[in-house]
Amino acid sequence: MTDKGWVVKAAKQPMVLETVDLGPLGAEDVEVAVEHCGVCHSDLSVLNNDWGISQYPAILGHEIVGRVTAVGPSAKARKVGERRRRVELG
Repeated sequence: MTDKGWVVKAAKQPMVLETVDLGPLGAEDVEVAVEHCGVCHSDLSVLNNDWGISQYPAILGHEIVGRVTAVGPSAKARKVGERRRRVELG
């Protein structure tokens, strides 16, 4: 599966919109159609490699609002169609 995302390729570089290969949905994965996304201070720390542990390429913005569109067979906590006001994506 592919989708578009804002990707940062190196520390302190601008994000660029790219098509990203997300791979297949895993057994415990949940697919969310993102409606809104925020970039918080920790995202900026990853962007700038402030903690010295950032890995690139990276897609920032882990605080989102969206609808669950698919659920892996072992993912028990979410249901297709459910709208989440805030989801922490890891």
